[in-house]
Amino acid sequence: MKKKTRFLYLIAFLLPVIQIFKTTTVQAYSVPDRTSVYEHAPKGMKLNDFITAPEYYTNTKTNNTTAFKSSNKIIKAGDSNNDSTDIIQLLDGSSTQAKQIGSFWGTVKDSNGNKTYNYFDLSKPQEISVWFYGGSKVDGIDGFSFVLQNDALGDQAISRSDGAPTAGETLGVWGGGTPDNKSVTTPLSGASDGIQKSVAIEFDRYVNKTAGTSSNSLNDYLDYDGFNPPGGGIVTNQLKSSHIAWNYPGDAATYMQNSYTTGIWPFRQDHYFYNLTHRGPVQNNSYFTGYDGIELSSSATQDPRNAWRHLKITYTPPKTGTVGTLTYLINDKFPDGTDKELTAQDSKTFSIDISKLVGTNDDQKVRWGFTASTGSPASSIDDFAMVIEKMPSIVDMKGTSQITDVTKNSSKTLGSSKELYTSDGDEIKLEQKLSYSGGISESGEITATVGLPEHVEYNGDANGVIGKLTYQAADGTTQTKEINKSALKDVTITIPGKTEADPPSYKTVKGFDVTIPSMSAVGDNSNIEVYGTVKGPESSTLITTKVSGINTSYKADNYTGDTMSPDFVIDNEVLHIENTNSLSQELNQGDEAHFQGNISYLKGSLFDGEELLSHVEVYDQDGNKLPGVQKGDIQVDKDAKTGTYDIPYTLDGLEKGKTYTFKVKLSDSKDRISNTLEYQVKIKSDKNLALTVDNYRFQTINMGSKIGEYIKRSGDWDVNVNSTGLNWKLTAKSAGLFSEKDSSYSEPLYFLDKNLNAKSLSSDTLIAQEDSISSTESQNTDVTDAWSENDGILLKNVNPNLAGEYKGEIEWTLSETRFDYIA
Repeated sequence: MKKKTRFLYLIAFLLPVIQIFKTTTVQAYSVPDRTSVYEHAPKGMKLNDFITAPEYYTNTKTNNTTAFKSSNKIIKAGDSNNDSTDIIQLLDGSSTQAKQIGSFWGTVKDSNGNKTYNYFDLSKPQEISVWFYGGSKVDGIDGFSFVLQNDALGDQAISRSDGAPTAGETLGVWGGGTPDNKSVTTPLSGASDGIQKSVAIEFDRYVNKTAGTSSNSLNDYLDYDGFNPPGGGIVTNQLKSSHIAWNYPGDAATYMQNSYTTGIWPFRQDHYFYNLTHRGPVQNNSYFTGYDGIELSSSATQDPRNAWRHLKITYTPPKTGTVGTLTYLINDKFPDGTDKELTAQDSKTFSIDISKLVGTNDDQKVRWGFTASTGSPASSIDDFAMVIEKMPSIVDMKGTSQITDVTKNSSKTLGSSKELYTSDGDEIKLEQKLSYSGGISESGEITATVGLPEHVEYNGDANGVIGKLTYQAADGTTQTKEINKSALKDVTITIPGKTEADPPSYKTVKGFDVTIPSMSAVGDNSNIEVYGTVKGPESSTLITTKVSGINTSYKADNYTGDTMSPDFVIDNEVLHIENTNSLSQELNQGDEAHFQGNISYLKGSLFDGEELLSHVEVYDQDGNKLPGVQKGDIQVDKDAKTGTYDIPYTLDGLEKGKTYTFKVKLSDSKDRISNTLEYQVKIKSDKNLALTVDNYRFQTINMGSKIGEYIKRSGDWDVNVNSTGLNWKLTAKSAGLFSEKDSSYSEPLYFLDKNLNAKSLSSDTLIAQEDSISSTESQNTDVTDAWSENDGILLKNVNPNLAGEYKGEIEWTLSETRFDYIA
């Protein structure tokens, strides 16, 4: 697309002089020098031969291989000034060269056309993370770019203009620039001048928006489009000083050509300058250079640690087709790994068409790297350096973190929005897991520096053991190494300022170092476990204490990383229950027991209207816990001071005749757990007593029977007692047998025991008893089986009798069951 602005020069007017001033932020504080900043660089990977940084860039038109000297410099740890880690310096603030370009790429070794080394695999999830230092000036370098590319020039890929490398507004990746920032009279092909077969994310410090005119002849317009209203994805007049955007540097649709005309026909001349499409939306919250945003007094000096900022790039491959996603996250943490406030960060995910990089080629491996540049009119000379934290193909490690309230059986993993509420005295467990997911190298021996959360006591067991390290040994076995409290030391952590403009502060917490053997195979992993007891601030009133997560850092030759422990809350409120019904109950199997009481908070909190959860555990007579926990919802009105509970429990599956202990507690929406009440419930036995008798008679009283003799029974007498789980006694009572003709004639009944001791049945007389039953099995006792013909119940001939039949009643009493039977 070509746009022209025509100027007709007829009359010269005297115009007032208008000066446009660029507003800059003036640094009242002093800044540390580069040496100090490098000495305080975050720990990164050893670079070894994992990256390639060109010393010169070739002019591809003239084939001059030393046409442009790069500003690249690799500084190995220990090279000078006690540098703490390997650093790649892409731009040099100590140079007098105004226009600078730097770049580095993951080293790719080709073998018959196959990329076999530090590549970026578009068929798999990938991650790159770096620390960068953007110099000490607020108005410093132009900026830098992250690039994925499949350019035939390989590590010589850089922004060019008609073959010549171009600095400044191109950031080393875009076409459309010129070596001298001047417009040109011959149109350029911006697409062919950018890095080919690539996608780039730019982190641009300036808005290059000066259009070329007959009075300035500039080509400093890549970030602006003031001629036409927005359209086709162009961001018009919206970019701010620091912006992040992305596009395809080798795609013709990325660039727009603009022009103006000078001279009068036939001496007219067209001049060309360019702007590019900024795909977005554009973000501009983060700072790329200087100490922007961190305010100090004029007498203060910036902390060199504040100079380093973090950037992470993650890639997700297409599930189908050719569209994957790239995500950048910038300024997310401090050098020790502590998370920054969300307002300080920028993050964006966008879709990319990988066919623009690899076409239909089955080889999905491309180069990854960074470019940086300065030299546009608004920029200045300053340093730009990087420390690589993670490369995609060298070592891929995954770290996770979890904290568990063992007392409440509640956990929180890092990144979860769930709040973990703990109480004073709860036992907690911190876990930091690290696993090897792949790569072309082993990690090297890993030193883990574990910072421990505050408001927790780490006293350990009787031997002082506070935790353990579990890892896979080289022979594949799982090994364990104890961690003793004697290993505890002071660890310095970062405390973010209240706002982004406030400088961070530092303090010490308890922590320890532990060495993890090198990992090299997928599945290798380690887990650091630490146990402690929550110790909240003492207070007689309600307070909640937020315990921030603390960083654990991992440092090895080929891997550096970190993870935060999840934060949690200590709540000193106490949920209390008290019983209002009997703590001792006796019920039948299958009955429903009820546990009832009042609920309140001892420090005066009001109920939040959320349901409480009841927990009922059952223990047998020997103290053994039965499987399962009955849980149920308890509702208390919102803002109520007190509530009640009535928990039903159906007594199925419990043994009759045994006593069980029911332990009852409640928990609320913040995982506060009440005191525990114990209810004793006895399950009644199947107490059953039954008496059965058959008809029974006595022998005939003969004329020869003597007065005072006992008349024997006639036939079988069956007197049966059926009992279950009970001892019993059987008594009998009778007024005797009476003549049916004349009731004044009667004979008495007596009970004779084995010793022939006789007792009249005129009053209750013990006939039989059982006092040794201890089981719940049913038993049947035939009382008459033990009688001989001379004992048991007999009729006594005490008077001369009237001939005829005699009848009477025997009143039987079996425990509390009473049977009357007529003989």
